[in-house]
Amino acid sequence: MPRLHKFVRQDGYYVLTSISGSVITYRISPEGERKLAEAGIIVGQTFDRALLLDLYRTGDAFAPGNEFPEAVEANQLEMDFAGDPNPESAFPVCDGCRSPEDLHLTISGDATAWRAQLRCSACRQAGSAVDASVPLALMNRTMLGRLFTFRVPSERSENVRRYEALLDAEFASRWEAVRKQRQASQSQLFGDEEMGTGSLTLI
Repeated sequence: MPRLHKFVRQDGYYVLTSISGSVITYRISPEGERKLAEAGIIVGQTFDRALLLDLYRTGDAFAPGNEFPEAVEANQLEMDFAGDPNPESAFPVCDGCRSPEDLHLTISGDATAWRAQLRCSACRQAGSAVDASVPLALMNRTMLGRLFTFRVPSERSENVRRYEALLDAEFASRWEAVRKQRQASQSQLFGDEEMGTGSLTLI
């Protein structure tokens, strides 16, 4: 399951999780921080992968690539990937190498046959000429629709179709379920028998 961490030498938060067998760092935007805080998720806690997927969908979590924060020297590598019912395959990956880092939606080809793909930085540099390239962190459903109006793709890769489905997904119920679960856990942290019924004396 993803685990929330705080940067040691800079402001901000990030999440570590496992995608395709690799440990991936997702940076969290201030809006993403707010959403996690409202759901009761604090630094050091694991949470449902579906919530990270929703943050990714809205651009509030992004994997910039070529970066691993101060986790090693700060001993922040503790993670728990077991027991998450949401498959890591739900996350978009590069059509070339299947990396989830620094993804762009690219349009290549020509007016007779435009091809829409997801590509990481390395594959964008090594692949064929690209007519359009938009970072997924900046993409939304409206922008994607406009892009496909100007460059109507004759071919969409499987990863592009999966990403389109992700943009159309609804995760509100997942956030609400986590909020309720966290609130119930906090309210039951101390029972009446643990707190006692006597008065409290301050010294």
